[in-house]
Amino acid sequence: MQKQKAKMGYIFIIPSIVLVLVFIVYPVINTINMSLYDLRIQTLAEGKKFVGFDNYIKLFSDTTFIESLKFTLMFTVVAVTLETLIGMIFALIMNKAIPGQGIIRTAVLVPWAIPTIVSGLMWQFMYSDQYGIINLILSKLHLIQDYIPWLIEKNTAIMAVIIADVWKTTPYMSLLILSGLQTVPESLYEAASLDGANKVQRFFRITLPIIKPVVVVAILFRVLATFRIYDLVVALTSGGPADGTQSLSLYTIKTYFNFGNLGYGATLAVVTFIISLLISFLFMDALKTKMEKV
Repeated sequence: MQKQKAKMGYIFIIPSIVLVLVFIVYPVINTINMSLYDLRIQTLAEGKKFVGFDNYIKLFSDTTFIESLKFTLMFTVVAVTLETLIGMIFALIMNKAIPGQGIIRTAVLVPWAIPTIVSGLMWQFMYSDQYGIINLILSKLHLIQDYIPWLIEKNTAIMAVIIADVWKTTPYMSLLILSGLQTVPESLYEAASLDGANKVQRFFRITLPIIKPVVVVAILFRVLATFRIYDLVVALTSGGPADGTQSLSLYTIKTYFNFGNLGYGATLAVVTFIISLLISFLFMDALKTKMEKV
């Protein structure tokens, strides 16, 4: 009887294993293999030439790759930090038993429900230096005299992309953090209040330590997603100006499809995958250490 159950278990997981092999394992292995060749669409008829790790060595002298990596890392750190802090504030508000709590939660989650490409196009209109509502509001408040070309200059374009991403995905962080807040026993707050602890002390001594594993997981999800950002950048700036907002994923796609350099594009994809894997290991190690202390 036990053997029959084991056989049935294997039968049920076979479809999942096949899907993982076909859609995850094979593409990864194939991409790694392609990264070892000089393979271009323009010379596809001539076949591919084995170059070993030359494509990886080329990365160190590729200024476009270095700038894309710098932007991606900077964008990830700044955006995720802001999303976590603002998301924590929203989660604390939504966790309170206040009138209209359901409406507040719904309103906060609306930006997250909007598709990223739609959100990007919406922000592109708002940032317009001709008819954008952001310039209009700033002008009406007499904070600026001339309309600012937000998406034309490098520094303002970077800031514009970060703001759009924070607006779009902060609700996601709020939702995850809120789920952690709702696991904190009310009795702990009552006991702390009797001991004379104020709200700030209760937050740092009770709330934050308990929800820390949830926050770490939420940050991990956002870091991985933000590090692979593509659609928002395409909708807002297409990587401009002067590749100032070009993410690593966008550079990879351009190398594949715009330049037709399949081998080097595969190398960029592998590097992105490795960095994402390292980030995952670091966060999982931090989470494991935290759970062991609990």
